Amino acid sequence: MDIIRITHYALRFTFHVSRFTFYVCLLCFACWEPSTHAQSQSILEASYRSANADYEHGQYQQAIEKYEQIAASIQNGNVYYNLGNAYFRLGKRGKAIVNYERAKRLMPRDPETVLNLKIARALNPDAFDLVKAPSGFSLLYGALHPDEIVWLGLVPYWMAAVSGIGLLFSRKRRLKQICRSVVLIGCLTWVFFLLLLGLKIRELNVPYAIVTANEVTVRSEPHPDATEITRPLHEGTKVQLKTERGDWVKIYLPDENAGWLPAEAIEKI
Repeated sequence: MDIIRITHYALRFTFHVSRFTFYVCLLCFACWEPSTHAQSQSILEASYRSANADYEHGQYQQAIEKYEQIAASIQNGNVYYNLGNAYFRLGKRGKAIVNYERAKRLMPRDPETVLNLKIARALNPDAFDLVKAPSGFSLLYGALHPDEIVWLGLVPYWMAAVSGIGLLFSRKRRLKQICRSVVLIGCLTWVFFLLLLGLKIRELNVPYAIVTANEVTVRSEPHPDATEITRPLHEGTKVQLKTERGDWVKIYLPDENAGWLPAEAIEKI
């Protein structure tokens, strides 16, 4: 199958790139943290090297166990990416998509993560996801991380601050008019980025999950004998969660109704 062959070569190439990036992230983290954390960083590095070695030798289950231990300690996009690759190698597409989604949240513009997520989702028997379609405005900032929005928002903030100082001390009328305009534009732009950041954080807090069971039925009530209200969902389908009740979770449906799934059949992103 061509898509599997493409994935094979893509995983081999991007695995080494992600390993290098992980070490860079660890180095930066170690520079900012106190020296008392040096030992824990060394343990993480050793565990990551061991997981990579297992992956390269085709021992994907052992690599998964070690990547999972690392992911329990730090949130790193490259760890999630490699974890997704290992799950994909074992044929666990749902688990792979979960970790690709996690990696994408931390590295929204990483081309390898976006490509592998697209490939994994293309193998899904369901040609739909039970999530609300993003609005046009959401698409404008979908590729931005909250940290990037903060840094972008600092540009108009400092422009307005510097222009405000110039407005106070300048004696030239023309320069005062320019500073006044820059302050107004800078403040409005800064407020825009604040609203953008709020929307982004709200979006990231929306609970999503991926179906990890081979097939699961959506029911009208949280009971195994309840009525089936839609066709079965397959591994890899993305759903938006609404509430939880015991061993069941309530999800949104495209017609704005809701259905119930066993909690064990999904994994939260």
